[in-house]
This record gives sequence, structure tokens and C-alpha cells, in this order.
Amino acid sequence: MGKNIYKVENPIYLTKDKIREKYWDKQVLLTNIEMTSDFSRMDGAIVRYYAFDARDELYQKLAELRISEGEDAIECCGIDYIGSINLNLYAAGRADG
Repeated sequence: MGKNIYKVENPIYLTKDKIREKYWDKQVLLTNIEMTSDFSRMDGAIVRYYAFDARDELYQKLAELRISEGEDAIECCGIDYIGSINLNLYAAGRADG
């Protein structure tokens, strides 16, 4: 099976619950991540790409976004697995922190 990633057309900010509802059991590339006020969990983000078992390809897309849009444009970003088991792949802080 090929390692396909899918670009989200017209990406918008979604709450964590909406992300879970829409991208359950998928890997997602998130930008503009917002945390709860006590920074204990993600409150929401913008899903730019999603995939099934394509972590390396999502990392490549993240690197491309950093080059094309700049660190400030994509702000807090990362790659995560949305599902019933805890398989967090990557949680990045801001580029300056």
C-alpha cells in the first residue's frame, strides 16, 4: 500500500472535538495549535494534511510548509495521531520556544 497523504482543501481552525470527529484514526499535520489556558491539552488547531501510516511524508510536508509559509505563519505546529490509543507522533512547540 502506498503512503498517501491528503491535503485539506480550505483548512480552517477546528476545536479538538471537531478534529477528533472528522479525522479519527488518522495522522494529522496541525498548525496554529492552541492550548487550553493551563496548557494541559490541545484546545484546537488547523489540520493541513492527513494520512494513514505516512508519518515520514507528513514530516516532509511540515518542512515544506515551514519553508513556503515561514515559521511565524504556521506558528505552533506538529504531527499527531487522532485515535483511541495514545500514539502521539510529535508535538512541537513554537519555533522560538
